[in-house]
Amino acid sequence: MRRVKIVTEELAERLEERFGRNEPIFVKDIAEAWSEYSQSSVYQLIRLLCEDGTLMKDIPGVYYLPADADWMEGTLSLDTMKIVERRYMKNRKGKVLGYYSGQTLMNMVGLSNQVPAVDEIVTMNESTRIRRVSIGKARFILRRAKIEINEKNAPVMQLLEIFNQYDKPLARYQQENLIALARGKIDKEVLKECAKYFPRRALQNLKRSEVYDVLAQ
Repeated sequence: MRRVKIVTEELAERLEERFGRNEPIFVKDIAEAWSEYSQSSVYQLIRLLCEDGTLMKDIPGVYYLPADADWMEGTLSLDTMKIVERRYMKNRKGKVLGYYSGQTLMNMVGLSNQVPAVDEIVTMNESTRIRRVSIGKARFILRRAKIEINEKNAPVMQLLEIFNQYDKPLARYQQENLIALARGKIDKEVLKECAKYFPRRALQNLKRSEVYDVLAQ
């Protein structure tokens, strides 16, 4: 029993070094961190760490190491958006996996005052064309990405989605929001490639907009 306790303590320390505290840790992450163990052993060790409170289960398949302050305050839960963004938007290594879309995106840049009840995300971590999921109390619509998403093309895909729907004059603050979304510049070759996945009007509306000359310098 003492040997098991030493092993679980060592593995918990390994998780903390790699992921930190109050950060979502997926089963796949744990299996990679404990790669010398079989899948069945990994689940057994997870169970042992959960039983003694070292590791907490937030939702099925998602765990975390609670911070000491959370123990004291009794607030043992993860931020839902942190789970969503880590799983569908950007992984732990900083690789971009997806982006907000639909009404969520339109609201973010000030082109709609409607606050969506369900956030929409386009992601490479979804195998079906469209799927509705609930994480905690929040609801999401996941859409399978049409192309491999990366740091350069994600904002371009968002811009094209916006201008596929929006063809009105932009207020100054809306222009600034769109320029900020694209981080001030877009690559014309990336734009050309991404435009293949949208109706022609998306690129036409973007090029006619007040922000195109700024972004495509």
